[in-house]
Amino acid sequence: MNMEANLSRRAFALGGAAAAGVALSAGSAAAAPSGIPNLYPGWNALQFKSLRDDEAAHVNFLVTALGAAARPKPTFKNLLQPNVRAFATVAMSLENTGTGAYLGALPSIFSKLYVAQAGSIALIEARHSGYLNALFNEVTTVDVFGTAQEFEQPLTINQVLNLANPFIASLNGGPPASFNATPSRNNDIAILNFALILEYLENEFYNLNVPVFFPN
Repeated sequence: MNMEANLSRRAFALGGAAAAGVALSAGSAAAAPSGIPNLYPGWNALQFKSLRDDEAAHVNFLVTALGAAARPKPTFKNLLQPNVRAFATVAMSLENTGTGAYLGALPSIFSKLYVAQAGSIALIEARHSGYLNALFNEVTTVDVFGTAQEFEQPLTINQVLNLANPFIASLNGGPPASFNATPSRNNDIAILNFALILEYLENEFYNLNVPVFFPN
C-alpha cells in the first residue's frame, strides 16, 4: 500500500472522513472519487445492511449480558458522512479497530463462556474488515494502520480509545473506559462495557449512514 493511502486511512480513523479531505484510491477506474466499486448489482447495499444488523446484534448481546451493569449509551459526533466513499472508508477503520480491540481483550477475559462469545464477535468483525479492505483493493488482512498481517495484531486500550475518540462527544458517565490485564469475574464486566462503547459507536454509525446511501 502506498504512503498516500496509508496517510489517508489514518486521517479518516483519527479525524473522520469529512475532516480528512482525502480519499483512498478506488481500485476501479470506473469508480468516481466519491463512489465505491460494486461487484454485483445491489452488492454493497446487501453488505452494509448486513453490517448494520450484525452490529445491532452485538449491542443487544452485550446489553443483555451486562444487565443492570451496562454502561449508558455514549453521545457521538462526526458520524454522518458526506458521501458513500467517506462512509465506507470510516467503516473500514471502525471494523478493523473492532477486530483488534476484541483480540486485545480476549486474554484478559475470565469466563470461558465470554471468551467464546467475544471470539465469535471478533471473527465477525474480521469478516467485515476483510470485505471492506477488499472494497478498497487492499489485501484482506490489512489492519487499521494499513499493514497486512499474517497473524492479527491485538490493539491496546489506548490504541482503541485513540481511534474511537474522534467520534465520541461524551461517554455520559458509567464505568471507566478501561479494564485490567488480569482475568477476574469483575474484570469481565469492565471488558464487556469497554466493548460496548465500540459496538454502540458502530451501531450508531451504520444506523445513520446506511439509510442515506442505501435507502432501498
